[in-house]
Amino acid sequence: MSYRPSSDAPEWLSDKGVINEVMFCKEFTELYPMKYINNKFITVDGETTLDKVSAQVGNMLIPHVSTSLARKVKSLTDALKLYCHTDKLITCSDEIHLLNGVLKTSGRFIPEKRFCINRLNVHYRQNQTEPTIFLNFLRDMLEDEDIMTLQEYLGYCLIPSTRGQSMLFIIGNGGEGKSRIGVVMKHIFGGSMIESKLHRIEADRFARANLQNKLLMIDDDMQLEALTSTGYIKNLITAETPVDIEIKGQQSFQAELCARFLCFGNGSPKALYDRTDGFSRRLIILTTKPIPKDRMVDRFIADKMVAEKDKIFSWMFAGLQRLISNNYCFSISEKSKRNVADMMSDNCNVIEFLQDDSAVVFGGEYQTSCTDLYEAYCSWCNANALSILKRETFVNWIKSNQGKYSIKYTCNIPSNNGRRVRGFRGIYVKYIPNIIERV
Repeated sequence: MSYRPSSDAPEWLSDKGVINEVMFCKEFTELYPMKYINNKFITVDGETTLDKVSAQVGNMLIPHVSTSLARKVKSLTDALKLYCHTDKLITCSDEIHLLNGVLKTSGRFIPEKRFCINRLNVHYRQNQTEPTIFLNFLRDMLEDEDIMTLQEYLGYCLIPSTRGQSMLFIIGNGGEGKSRIGVVMKHIFGGSMIESKLHRIEADRFARANLQNKLLMIDDDMQLEALTSTGYIKNLITAETPVDIEIKGQQSFQAELCARFLCFGNGSPKALYDRTDGFSRRLIILTTKPIPKDRMVDRFIADKMVAEKDKIFSWMFAGLQRLISNNYCFSISEKSKRNVADMMSDNCNVIEFLQDDSAVVFGGEYQTSCTDLYEAYCSWCNANALSILKRETFVNWIKSNQGKYSIKYTCNIPSNNGRRVRGFRGIYVKYIPNIIERV
């Protein structure tokens, strides 16, 4: 016998042990309201796992079924996918779903739960006091202006939007406690956050699927190796339309992704081949203060900050409102701007070459050929022990950035043999010894 006869058997179970799947699904969703969207079960508290749904199905069957439990659970779970299927759950970028209701970006609070993709693990309380421990922790680590930037960025991650079109890096020498911020965010965002590696987003085509239905991705120990490509990252930072993602064993499909990136590391991000502004202009780089010699390490600081998570959320929300009022433009300190400029210079030594007054000089009366300019660049790199870019990459970079240096690319530069060659007007190469062989 495959079932246990009972006088109080549910309506969906016949006296012969046959399960009426539609009636079962109806009773199940009355107990556990949910929808099935884009291969995911969504409850009023956000995304739930297939294993959890299967366990709930199994718990309903166990009192009445004694054999083939796993097969029946799978069959009913598949039936639930059809019964609960919904094409799309509308998400609003002006709503933050919390444990006790919905908070609008305007500040209006609605004390009721609604179906959502992301529900944060915090409560909203009006007139919340400041998170003293958390702010003292940040003041020991960052400058006050950079704390404002971090406040706005963390607030930006509360809503499903990519209008800020930026990603944030916090860079230090190690030991500052940067990763403690990630621990606190995990307790605030709950299942709406994922911990992964930035490099995987580019290198692993399946990694991007993990960003679906997430608000935040944290890399708490970013690799120092340069990114071999940046296309996917740039696309995800500014994504305003569905992007293509792929799950193992399944056909790729289009999905709306809004996960923002927060990365901690001991060195600035580097791009191996991307020499354009398209990557650097999407970056916010904060650097930490030096660690005081007499600093006492509090190994329980994360626990103390987690206890302030409701207060930290209110602090983040204030940053979000300031960001929105500033048309999604972040408050960036001069120090942070220099960090990005230094990163660009490290990634592309052409910038440093053009800034060296002993190598080149600018002026409307000057002109030089691509060959002379590139040979000077090769010699300069050799003198400074720097890697030399290929000639085509070097020339194309200067052509793409000629407006910044008030120079102009032309095919009409006179050469030593009287011919006309390609080059630039507005720049002149000073004499640099030790010209090396072109690469």
